[in-house]
Amino acid sequence: MTDESFFTFNLGEGSFALPVKFVREVLNYEPITAVPKAMPYLKGVMNIRGSVVTVVDFREMFGFKSDRSLEKCSIIVLEIEQKDEQPMVLGMIVDSVDVVTRLEMVVSENYDFGTLPGRRDFISNVAKKGDSFILVLDLPKIFESIEKEIGV
Repeated sequence: MTDESFFTFNLGEGSFALPVKFVREVLNYEPITAVPKAMPYLKGVMNIRGSVVTVVDFREMFGFKSDRSLEKCSIIVLEIEQKDEQPMVLGMIVDSVDVVTRLEMVVSENYDFGTLPGRRDFISNVAKKGDSFILVLDLPKIFESIEKEIGV
């Protein structure tokens, strides 16, 4: 069991986690202003207390096909520190949020990512909660990739 707390959530049929230190808040889905000619997973921007925040559909980024409509989804607002810059804030659309918990990391070199259709490079670790496996996201790597793809 790690000492670090993780925020767990669901994308499609998969369970995921990220260190709770990156989570600023969780919102019910709110309308998003689309950005023309954006990457398919980039849903647009929204106003959160006077700040413009980019919103990414992680279901689409990871290749999950979800039956859940956007209006029934949650938006996890993430914040990651940047060297010599303002923190980067990003809204992440997920099917549902779960809990904040400590996780037991699984030590193995041969992870089976059978439930993950794409972006395997964004997984930093595999954890176990009860009988279920949870994929831990590498947020700095995800943010870096998004910045490159959208030209920030």
